[in-house]
Amino acid sequence: MTLLSIDEVREGLEKEFLPLEPVLCGFRLIPASIPEGLMADCEDRLSVKFPANFRGIISSFDFGRLTIGPVVFCTTGDYLSELLELNLQVHWWGSGIRPSNLLMIANSDPYAILLDLGTCEVLSMDAEDGYQKSGKIARNFEKFLRGLGTIVLTRNHINDKRELAQSVFKDVEGQESEFWFELAQ
Repeated sequence: MTLLSIDEVREGLEKEFLPLEPVLCGFRLIPASIPEGLMADCEDRLSVKFPANFRGIISSFDFGRLTIGPVVFCTTGDYLSELLELNLQVHWWGSGIRPSNLLMIANSDPYAILLDLGTCEVLSMDAEDGYQKSGKIARNFEKFLRGLGTIVLTRNHINDKRELAQSVFKDVEGQESEFWFELAQ
């Protein structure tokens, strides 16, 4: 199995969750745009430069009310404000100064989802273990999003969930498979 494209993920989420609105909202990948000035302000306040892969995707879709499977990007309607809160106020890294190369970009029980700004890799962090023991779950944000959508949209239609998780893990080019195996269940 290969990863679904972002368009296929968007279409699959649309098909599955649009009929449930307005009772259930926030489960679709809805096209949107973020003004460049707001994006630049967020980067300035975080003292970072978003990788192009991440920047392009979050500026093309509404992450302000987006949950895919167990991964919550934001529920308030303003993803950039969520990024500021997560990385300036929550102190997911513990004490001291936030590691300059890492941003928390989403939450999932029991994992925090981190973006390595230098390598563009997506990492999962168990809060009990700390960010120092976080593991690479995808080569970049696009692969992470596609892997997430692929598992969420196909896991209920496939008998061999381990094979699904293994295939996605390989395609996203991760190094830590536990996240994907848990997600596929």
